[in-house]
Amino acid sequence: MKRITALFFASALVLTLAACSSGDASSSAEEPTVYTVEVDELDVTAVPEDYPLIPADEFAAAFEELKAANLSGDATSYQDVADMFGVDGAYYVNNDYDAGGVIFEYHGWYADNDTNVVVTFEVNGDDLDMYAYTGNGIS
Repeated sequence: MKRITALFFASALVLTLAACSSGDASSSAEEPTVYTVEVDELDVTAVPEDYPLIPADEFAAAFEELKAANLSGDATSYQDVADMFGVDGAYYVNNDYDAGGVIFEYHGWYADNDTNVVVTFEVNGDDLDMYAYTGNGIS
């Protein structure tokens, strides 16, 4: 009888663990916030209403980091730039540029003192490779 009870409890434990681990892992992970700029033509002064403006001193430091990383070749991806600024950029919807089958996207980062940077990324499958940037109100 003890054997049957032990087997029953072991089975219950295995089933409980299996049930707990079969949940969708993505449901507990926080989805990244997607900021968008809805403009007909590329307008670097347009800022999404819900964008968390970066404090000016932090933005200036991140911009200096971006410049240095660009010169050294260390800034190669969207995530590199987002990590520098500490927040995702805002995607300029409907403003992609098609250069003979090579697609470019524009993403902006914004400070609380009306300065910003717009970075051009080359779309490479699911990756966004840094191509160029321009600072607006900052150099």
